Amino acid sequence: MKLNELMGLMAAKSYTPSLMKDKEINFAFCSDLMSDALVIMNSVKDPTILEHTILITGLATQQSIRTAEMLDVDVVLLVRGKIPSEKVILLAHEAQVMLLSTDTTMFNASGILFEKGIRGVKYNIQW
Repeated sequence: MKLNELMGLMAAKSYTPSLMKDKEINFAFCSDLMSDALVIMNSVKDPTILEHTILITGLATQQSIRTAEMLDVDVVLLVRGKIPSEKVILLAHEAQVMLLSTDTTMFNASGILFEKGIRGVKYNIQW
């Protein structure tokens, strides 16, 4: 799915419009715990998967941007109407992370994207 289509489905706002590009999104990962995102997404064996992944979170802090940056994920979708601070927006620009926001809940956003063919990140951890 093209990012512009995803934005339309989510009625998403971009906080980094100068960074926007219509890239292909094939995978998603949802978490409000960035430590979970780091552990699980760092276990992905194929690095090209993360190039086509969106991080969905309700955490509108610098930690979300830093996590995306460390994982080489360049799209973060904030859910539940979260509004990032100017510091977070500035960091997103510096990190070249496209920062989006939607009023949709995380659960509903995930369901909408799954219905449209976006799949969850498969990870390689034995619990």
